[in-house]
Order: sequence, then structure tokens, then C-alpha cells
Amino acid sequence: MIASVLGIGTELVDGQIVNKNGAWISEKLKALGLTTKLHLVIPDDRKLIFESLDYCGQYSDLMFVTGGLGPTSDDFTREVISEWTGLSLKWDESSWQHIKDRLEPRGYVVKDIQRQQCYFPEGARVIKNTEGTANAFFVEANGKKIFVLPGPPREIESVWNSEIAAWLEKSVQGMDPYITRHWDTIGMGESDVATLVEQALANVNVEKGYRVHLPYVEVKLSFFKSQEEKMRIHVERVTEALRGITVTRDQQDVPLMLSLALKNYSSLSIQDSATGQFLMNRLMPVMRDFMTEKVWSYSNHAIDENADVRLMMMPKDEHSVFVSVERGGKKVSDIIVAPYKAMPMRERRAQYFAEAAMIFWLRHL
Repeated sequence: MIASVLGIGTELVDGQIVNKNGAWISEKLKALGLTTKLHLVIPDDRKLIFESLDYCGQYSDLMFVTGGLGPTSDDFTREVISEWTGLSLKWDESSWQHIKDRLEPRGYVVKDIQRQQCYFPEGARVIKNTEGTANAFFVEANGKKIFVLPGPPREIESVWNSEIAAWLEKSVQGMDPYITRHWDTIGMGESDVATLVEQALANVNVEKGYRVHLPYVEVKLSFFKSQEEKMRIHVERVTEALRGITVTRDQQDVPLMLSLALKNYSSLSIQDSATGQFLMNRLMPVMRDFMTEKVWSYSNHAIDENADVRLMMMPKDEHSVFVSVERGGKKVSDIIVAPYKAMPMRERRAQYFAEAAMIFWLRHL
């Protein structure tokens, strides 16, 4: 199945909200071996919604539509879906009861305007939204399978987990999924990395991709699962060509790996006087998940000598830093030298130091 994601909402095209839903849905589909051909974002405009459904239908047989299921006058996604599918809207009493059950215990008065959230195309499967009042729905029409979802990300996750994930897993059984192998490299520019890969895969017909997410350059090879044995030798060639610069494989995440390695310690202290905010911005989102109940500190100038684990990074000069890890009375240290020597690359050096320090700490914990 080929998928498309259509995001509806004027706030998306105005730049008030970043459309994270499209990326989230595509990531879930990718994990199942499904391909997303396009993302489309449009405002609350009936004509545009109708035309966009036509457009998505040209390139996909599995369509995800997000947004426009609320109770206000600019929420008319269900009406356009009804028109596009040729299926009349029918009242769903259980959705009305769902709204009342959700709002009345909290002291909210249920208003008639919210009745519009209880109409669905005839024959549609209603999917309960445990995080909001707008139930999602699934409908088959015009040769397409269409999931129509609310806009808020937590509500999409709710309906996804309740029914969509299981439906997709069942639907992909027996299919030949499209899989991707990943290499995250560091210390070499995109063109140089690409040259290594192209040489390793000379005359090999395979989909290749490159993505810069500083300080990394990601390499991707994609092929059908049925080709995996045939592609094994080519994957090995790429692995060998990138061996000296590869940090992680297949979307492993360095901050997450480091956080998992640290979670069994009761106290932690990190000193970083070399990267500004880069290390903190990478670590904090995942550290919170594992260190909430622990004693830990983060500083650019001080270290807690009593902490079980002490991670330090200090500048040696403009192009290098001292790094060390101390635990159990033992200390391991080294010097990290950035490969970026030009003056304008100061920020890139800081990014490199942050990643390289985490890799060093991870290897010595």
C-alpha cells in the first residue's frame, strides 16, 4: 500500500503550528514497511480540501486526513469527505454520548454546536478518541482506504493505538515491505560520504539517499524485503566503506543510548564548558525520562564530586576538547579533535564535540 497524509488547518499553512502529524504518521508507516508518497498541508477551504483528496487519491491507496473534526464553523472536513466519497452523513448516537461523558463530569455544558461532531459518512467505522471529543473514522470509497483523524497529536496517537495500528499490522501481512538500512556518519562532509558510497555501489541498482542532520551525514539504502539476501553483500560493502566514520546504525540514537546506560546510577553530574547549549539540548529531552527520580546536575563550570558518575568536557583550544568519565574511583580521559578547521565552522565544531563526547562517555560507562 502507498500512503499519503493530508493535513487540514489554516493554522498549519499560516505557520502558527508545525505539522508534526505528517512526520509521526509516516514514521509509523515506515516501521511497517509502507511507503508514504506525499504530505500535503492546506487551509480550511472546502474547494481545496476536495481537490486535495483527488490529488492524494492519484498517488496513494491509503489516505490519512488530519484536522477539521471539531465543533466550530471552520471544521467541515467530514462534510467534504462525505461529498468526495458520495456517502451521506449519518448521526452516530454513541459519539454524542462520548462527548457528554467526556465533558459533563468536568462541569462543561454540552452545546448543540457539538452535534456536528457526531455525523459520519454512511458505513464508516467510528474510532473512539479517548483524548478528545472528536471521534475519528475509517471509510472505504473510490477504491481508497481513508482514515480521518482529529488534529491534536495526542488525539491522533490515541486513535492510532486503539485501532489503527492493529488494522495496519493485519493489512501488511503477506506484503513485501520496503525496508531501509541506515548509517549515521560523523566527521566527513556529505559529498565525501556520498563518494565513498557511490564507489562501493558502482553499477548496483538500489535506491540511495543522503541526509545531513549536523553533525551527522546519514546514508540510506532502501529495497524490498524479498531482496534482502541479494542486497546483503552490498550492505556489507557500504558498511566497510563507512567503517571509520560510522557512529550508529539503523536509527540508533546516541543520547537515548547514553541515558539508558546511566539510568541505573543514583546520581550524575555533567560539566560542559565547550558546547554552549548543544549538549544540553541533545540530552535533556531523553534524560528527563530516566533521571527524574535521580540526583543529577548539569553545569558549564562545576562538577559534583560526590556523584556516582561524573562526565566532563572542557575546551583545550579552538579545535579540541578534553573529555573524561569518572565512576567507581576510576577515570578515563581523552582529547577530541574536531575535523572542521575553518573559522566559520565554530558552531559545527560545537555540535561535533557534543556528539563525540556522548559517544566517548557511552563507550566507557
